[in-house]
Amino acid sequence: MKSLFRNSLFCSLAASLMVACNENTVYHSYQTLPEKGWEKSDTLSFHIPITDSVPPTIRLFAEVRNRSNYPYHNLHLFISQNLQDSTVFQLDTLTINLADSTGKWKGKGWGSIYQSAVFFKSVRPLCSGNYTFSITSGMKDEKLEGLNDIGIRIEKQHN
Repeated sequence: MKSLFRNSLFCSLAASLMVACNENTVYHSYQTLPEKGWEKSDTLSFHIPITDSVPPTIRLFAEVRNRSNYPYHNLHLFISQNLQDSTVFQLDTLTINLADSTGKWKGKGWGSIYQSAVFFKSVRPLCSGNYTFSITSGMKDEKLEGLNDIGIRIEKQHN
């Protein structure tokens, strides 16, 4: 009986900590890429609702899960978003360093998958609404192999 109570208490504490750590997250989503490779012409779209009547300044992160067979040390992404004006898209070019100069993966890994995240900007949406992020590969390959998932994370920025 004590063991059951202890396990229940541990699970409750762990769940509370996970919620507390993620209370600033406004949006977090990944899209899985085809195992055969990400075509240069393929665009990933993320539709993001911002529901605050007066939206706060938010921090934008790009996230990548790569396999150990990814052939490069970095990844170039073109990220288009309309957060500051729902009718105008801004394009950012982002380079994510996935490995160091010796080829050691920088991301957190499990098995043959490594996850990396990089902050790329802070913005303040003018109003609540539905916004879009579009991501395309900025690499020269027509078909980019070795990537598992591409994601977007948005957090509230606290001053």
